Amino acid sequence: QWTLQRLAVMPITRAQLLGGKILTYFTLGMIQYLIIFAVGVAVGLDLGDDWIGLLLVMIAFVLCITALAFALAIYMQNEEQAAGTARLLALTLAPLGGAWWPLEIVPGFMQAIAKASPIAWAMQGFKEIIFYGGSVLSILPEVGILIAAAALLFGVAIWQFRVE
Repeated sequence: QWTLQRLAVMPITRAQLLGGKILTYFTLGMIQYLIIFAVGVAVGLDLGDDWIGLLLVMIAFVLCITALAFALAIYMQNEEQAAGTARLLALTLAPLGGAWWPLEIVPGFMQAIAKASPIAWAMQGFKEIIFYGGSVLSILPEVGILIAAAALLFGVAIWQFRVE
């Protein structure tokens, strides 16, 4: 309780405060992804040959999701609200983004809606490398869109950030 207010009285800038929180959540997200991919490799999953490309997609996606969380956190009153919103977003964006089934099997209008989901861009990048033998160059559009969305969402979060 009141951690943000206690941190706000420390001799650090607002950017340092936010940067530390962002880095913490980004690191946790990357650790989760790395564990998932390590388990996949351990059970024999072929992740393709371009590990740098996979890492770039992971980084861009985790940045985008972290930025989305920070942009929405401003509007949450407590931890329960934030957790509920996170679950709602995950359960909405995952199927829309093609994490539950391939987007190629859904109607065109659903494919168009999917473009609003960061998961769709990450899934496309992963598929490009894992299934189609793509390289860093082939996933640059997906990575670019995720990074641009992250920059926009971080901008919103920083602009709205207030310690009360």
